[in-house]
Amino acid sequence: AAFVPQGNLRSQPSEVSFGAAAVQTGVSSIPEAGTSQAALGLFGLTVAGLAASASRAAAARRQPKVLRRNQFFDNGGITAVGVCAPFPDKFDPLKLGNTDAKMERYTAVEIKHGRVAMIATLGYVVPELFHFPGCENFTNGLGALNTMPVEGWVQMVAFIGAHEILVKPRAAGMGAYDFGFGTELLDGADAVEIQRRQTAERNNGRLAMMAIFGMMWQDGTFGMSPFALMRETGLWGPNIDFIIKDIPMCAGGSMCALKPAGTRVARSATTLHAEATEEPRMSLALPYLKYPEQLDGWVGGEKGFDPMNITMALPVYWCREAELKHGRVCMLATVGWIATDSGLRFAGDMFQNVSTIEAHSKMVEAGVMAPFLAAVGVVELYGGWLTINGFEERIKRDAGDFFIGKQVLPKDPEQERLMRLKEIENGRLAMLAFSGICTQAVLFKSTWPFM
Repeated sequence: AAFVPQGNLRSQPSEVSFGAAAVQTGVSSIPEAGTSQAALGLFGLTVAGLAASASRAAAARRQPKVLRRNQFFDNGGITAVGVCAPFPDKFDPLKLGNTDAKMERYTAVEIKHGRVAMIATLGYVVPELFHFPGCENFTNGLGALNTMPVEGWVQMVAFIGAHEILVKPRAAGMGAYDFGFGTELLDGADAVEIQRRQTAERNNGRLAMMAIFGMMWQDGTFGMSPFALMRETGLWGPNIDFIIKDIPMCAGGSMCALKPAGTRVARSATTLHAEATEEPRMSLALPYLKYPEQLDGWVGGEKGFDPMNITMALPVYWCREAELKHGRVCMLATVGWIATDSGLRFAGDMFQNVSTIEAHSKMVEAGVMAPFLAAVGVVELYGGWLTINGFEERIKRDAGDFFIGKQVLPKDPEQERLMRLKEIENGRLAMLAFSGICTQAVLFKSTWPFM
C-alpha cells in the first residue's frame, strides 16, 4: 500500500462490496432470466468491472509521481537518501552515526569508497578489452601492481594526492561529498528525482564495493583476474577441492562434487567393503545409531554422541573449537549470574541497584560495553588466528588451546585426558544451565536460586 496512491480500488471497500452484491444479484437471476441473459449479464458486469479497474489504474498513473516516491523515501516525516526497503531507517546497527556530525562523516566516507570501488570495478573490466598506449604489457587485476613501472606509481600517487589536497567540496553544496562534478545533470530535476539519483549512486557504490572485494579475493586466490580465469578454466572455474577436502563427509562417496583421485577412490571402496562385511560399530551414547568414526582420537569422542551428524558436514577441529568456546563462556556467565543475584557488585555507583536482567541495557547506557566489546574483539581476533593456523597445521595447537593454563594440567597422559573431558562436560552442563537460568529469570522475574 505504501507504493500505491490513495484512491485505488483497495481503498474503496464500499464499491467492492457493491460490486459483489451486484454479482450475487446477477447470479441469483440466472434461473429466472435464462441462460443467455445470465451470460450477457455476467459478461456485462465483467466488462464494467474491467473498465472501472482500468480507469482507476489510469487515474493512479496520472497522479504525481511525487506521492509514490515520497511514500518510499519518507522516514517519519524526514526524507532520507540511501534508505531502501526492507530497512525503514538508516542501516546502522552499531550506532556509529549516533550524532548528526558522525552520520555526515560516515555518509561522505561511504560515498567516497563507493565511487572508488565503481572506478576499480571498471578498471578490472576495461583492460580485458583494450589498454592505453604504452600499457599493453601490463597484467590485468592485482598483477598490475607488479608490472607497473615506477614512473606509473609516481603519476598515480601524485594524481590521487593532488585530488585529496586540492579538490574541496563546493560551497553551499549537498555535503562533504559534493565536489561539483556532474551537478549540471541535476539541473531542472525536482527534489524527489535528486533523491532517487543520489540513492542510485549509493546503491551502485555499495554493490561495487562488494564486487571489487570479490574480484580481488578471486584474483589473489587463483593468481589471475576473474575474466582470465574464466577464459582458461571455463565458466565453472578451476578445481576447488582444497576448500572442502577437510570436510569428513567429502572424504568419500557422492555427498560432495570432488575430483576423483586414485587414493580417495581406493579408500572409499575399502570403507564400503568393510561396512558391507563387518558388523557396524554403534554409538555408546545412542546405541541405535552408527558410531561417527571421525570422532576417534578426540577427547569425549569415544561416546559417539553426534545424532545430527554435524561432524560429518564440518571438520571436528572447528566443532570442538566452537564447543569449548561456548562452554567456557557459559561457565563464566553462569558464575557471573549467580554472583550478581547473590549481591556481589563492582565498586561504582553505576553498578549498584541494577538487576541481572537489566545489567546489559544499563551498561550500554553507561558506556561500559564499548570498551568491553573492544576487549572481546581483541581476544576473538587472536583466537581466530590461532584456530585458522592450528587447523591448517601451520602451528602445533589443539582445538580450544589458547596456551594459557596448560601448566596446571597433570603430567600423566591419561589424567590429562580426564581433565580435558571434565572441562568439556562442565561446559556442556553450563550451556544448559545458563539457558535455564535466563529463561527462569525472564519468565518469572525471579533471582537465583529461584526458590
